[in-house]
Amino acid sequence: MKKLCIYLTLAASLISATAISQEAAATKSPYKLIVWADVGFDESSQLLQIVFPEKETLPAPFVGFLSNSITTSTLTTPENSEANKQLESGLRVTVEIDPNTSRAKILSRELMPRPLRSEQQIEPLIRVKGEWSGRIFVTCTINRNGRCSKPKIDPSANAPTEISKVLLATLGSWRFAPQKRAGIQVDGEFNTWVTIEADNSAPPKSFGKQI
Repeated sequence: MKKLCIYLTLAASLISATAISQEAAATKSPYKLIVWADVGFDESSQLLQIVFPEKETLPAPFVGFLSNSITTSTLTTPENSEANKQLESGLRVTVEIDPNTSRAKILSRELMPRPLRSEQQIEPLIRVKGEWSGRIFVTCTINRNGRCSKPKIDPSANAPTEISKVLLATLGSWRFAPQKRAGIQVDGEFNTWVTIEADNSAPPKSFGKQI
């Protein structure tokens, strides 16, 4: 009888531990989601229109939440501009999603040229031959033809000079919807975080983009 009690106690402990483990596994951490919109302003720099290119892939309540957050906020004025007068631009909205509560929180809204391909509208991950890896902040001017020219790396990253060549090859191949002012295409600034993953599977002859 005593042995039976011990076995039952151990079984109860195992069940309790398993339940806790399952509960911990079911608890997920908040994650970030990037959503792009195309916006336009009138002559008084007032928001005139909002269009979500990927609207059909998003839940209608979430689209409503994004639209409301944009219309009720003060959007960042483009660099070197005094106002958003007659501006047409992409708008990158970064949202934090908590899967445990199904709540969303806007982290940032940034006016900039929008990458045309959906897979390029998130933070890029690039595998590079060599030992260096890290997460770097990159800016580049998007010209009137929708191309990135001369990506600039935040110097605090201390990245090898060869990384600039990799970024030029990567971001330089992207196509953007250039910003417009009064219907005329203008240069605009784009920025993104880029994760560099070291690929040391073979001795590197030079740095190169792997994906």
